[in-house]
Amino acid sequence: MGLIALCLFLKNSSITSYDAIKNNSTTKDSLGHGTAIAGVIMAPLNKQTVQGISPQVRLFDVKVLTDKGGGEVNDVINGINWCIKQDVDIINLSFGFQKDDKGLRNAINKAIEKDIIVIASAGNTLGLSTDYPAKYKNVISVSSIDKNLKRDPFAAKGKIDFVAPGVQIPVFNPKGEVKTVNGTSFATAFATGVVANILSENPHFQREDVIKSLKSTAKDLGKIGPDQEYGYGLIQFHSQ
Repeated sequence: MGLIALCLFLKNSSITSYDAIKNNSTTKDSLGHGTAIAGVIMAPLNKQTVQGISPQVRLFDVKVLTDKGGGEVNDVINGINWCIKQDVDIINLSFGFQKDDKGLRNAINKAIEKDIIVIASAGNTLGLSTDYPAKYKNVISVSSIDKNLKRDPFAAKGKIDFVAPGVQIPVFNPKGEVKTVNGTSFATAFATGVVANILSENPHFQREDVIKSLKSTAKDLGKIGPDQEYGYGLIQFHSQ
């Protein structure tokens, strides 16, 4: 899978799929990464330990990675452009590249110009630099912490905006079985669910309003104030 985009304000969960690699409307998640991300965002109430952060969103499942988890930047660009045409509210990018790419940067800037909130994983770089596109100024970069609110040592440092739970996270695999996973990908999905909830309660909010809300409610961790390990801190949602 790869790229997840959301439209809000629907009463029941729904999913629309697009394969940006093959340019068709059918996707298959042999890897399980996209299924896990989607579950963190929107899994409905169930008897398992998996609980979605925002179960009533409309989800756009966009396959931009191969079944082995690799990917070409042009497929990601294609997926982003497709999402823009669908008029989505949020784009979740739970993956990254080590190098900047002009085409990717332009596609993301185009999405942001449309007031789409773009959220990306900082990367599991063993404490090295943040991946792209999370490294871009206008993208919300999310790193991961454990249950003790400590940074995952596998997570990137540098351009970090917020952190979210990303260690030993229960998720569904494509067979509906529960497993536990680690990584900034899943912290990013958590953050996307929080942003979806903020928008659902505040439908008049623009992108900058959401970011202001996130900064004002985040739980500061690490050094006082924004830093290169925790950013503004643990992303949170306070229902009105």
